[in-house]
Amino acid sequence: MTLVKTFWTAAFSLVLFAGAAEATSALYVTDAQQAELSTAIVIATVGEARTSLSERYHQAVTRTELKIDEVLYGAAPAELSIEQFGGTVGERTWYVPGDARFEPGERCVLFLRLVEGQWFLTAMEQSKYALRESPRLGTTLHRELSGGMFVRDAAGRLVEFHEPVDRPLRRLQAFKALLAGLPSPAQEAK
Repeated sequence: MTLVKTFWTAAFSLVLFAGAAEATSALYVTDAQQAELSTAIVIATVGEARTSLSERYHQAVTRTELKIDEVLYGAAPAELSIEQFGGTVGERTWYVPGDARFEPGERCVLFLRLVEGQWFLTAMEQSKYALRESPRLGTTLHRELSGGMFVRDAAGRLVEFHEPVDRPLRRLQAFKALLAGLPSPAQEAK
């Protein structure tokens, strides 16, 4: 099964059973793999979020407005909203462990996927890097994964993955250079 089929099968299963989830397991994807799965990678400023009960999914769906400051890969409009399962409607709260959380005004790098006219994070919390400014280092990327990540070993078995605790700081310029070396979505389609 291809990485794309495996990822989307797992994501669809998560959506179906998210109401009962207390933990989420996900296939860890590298930034290059995530770019392959994404419609766009952007630097965005987070705006207002609204939660409502979805008639389609019968649970809370939160739509978060994003102002796109820069498209790093692929294509995206200047403003869009992403949809995430979870949130509070009335006295009922739905929570999907392992999904990214946002604060209004926050700037971040996001991997996004457009599906049937709606934007989603490509790989939940793996799809968000918070941006921090440093006078000495410039803009750096930061990501916290909550666990439940797996990779395939040489024999194809799933084994637990943990990001190194002492991982070096990642600069935005180095991240942009990585993306510049990848084929664009338009080139892949040819």
